[in-house]
Amino acid sequence: METTPRIMVAGAHGFVGCRAMEHFPSAIAVDSALLRNPGRALQAFVRAYQPDVILNAAAISDIGVCEKDPEGSYLANVVLPMTLAAAAEEIGAKLISFSSDQVYTGCTADGPYREDQILPEPTNQYARHKLEAEQRVLDIHPSAVLLRATWMYDMPLYGHANRGNFLVNTVRAVMQGKPVCVPSCQYRGITYVRQVVSLIDPVFDLPGGVYNYGSENALTMKETANALLKVLGLEGQVQETAAKRHNLWMDCKAIKEHGIFFDTTVEGFQRCAADYGLR
Repeated sequence: METTPRIMVAGAHGFVGCRAMEHFPSAIAVDSALLRNPGRALQAFVRAYQPDVILNAAAISDIGVCEKDPEGSYLANVVLPMTLAAAAEEIGAKLISFSSDQVYTGCTADGPYREDQILPEPTNQYARHKLEAEQRVLDIHPSAVLLRATWMYDMPLYGHANRGNFLVNTVRAVMQGKPVCVPSCQYRGITYVRQVVSLIDPVFDLPGGVYNYGSENALTMKETANALLKVLGLEGQVQETAAKRHNLWMDCKAIKEHGIFFDTTVEGFQRCAADYGLR
């Protein structure tokens, strides 16, 4: 976009959303009450503010919570993005909505996985809803962009709810004298959330569709955990735990073709450590 776009953020108080609000300080935050009951009021809110871009970072991403409350998961992870897609289509806005690498949980090959692969049914409710949302959103608003994000991490933010993430979990285990437990024989990208947000601007110009979006990582989870400890200068024991085969390794060639380049997972660790003066 040649001019500065008018941006609206759904999920402005969440893990990604609050950092997006820092990156786009003039962005309009959608009232949380409208997100909990997405319908005509939310569409009216979008219509009133006439954004050029709607960034949807709102979701219920806790897999366990989604399993226990599938109706709540469906509302947050399918109905909400569909409602935003309808509002964006009505006013001619671009919708960028976060999906998840969890959509690949049903895959049995080693990976990395591409967006154009026909996917088997994912193995958890959250992932099934995210996959359904992708198609339903594109049916409503073909120019929408769905970003299949990896597991993201950052240092805790003061004044915000801070769920565990790969970096925090690893450091906490070492500080408590416990082993860092990771699944055996698993590959997946782990991405620094501040880079996720910093690369959103060129996403505004992506053609509609689904994109793998995050750091690529050719290391096993054990190797990844050891790499993080090395970057942070920590000594700890990494212990593999038994787990079903569950690779979430994504091929991000598609976004690279549009000039969007992420650090590898280990390079992201180094960037994060430098940002926080940890190396």
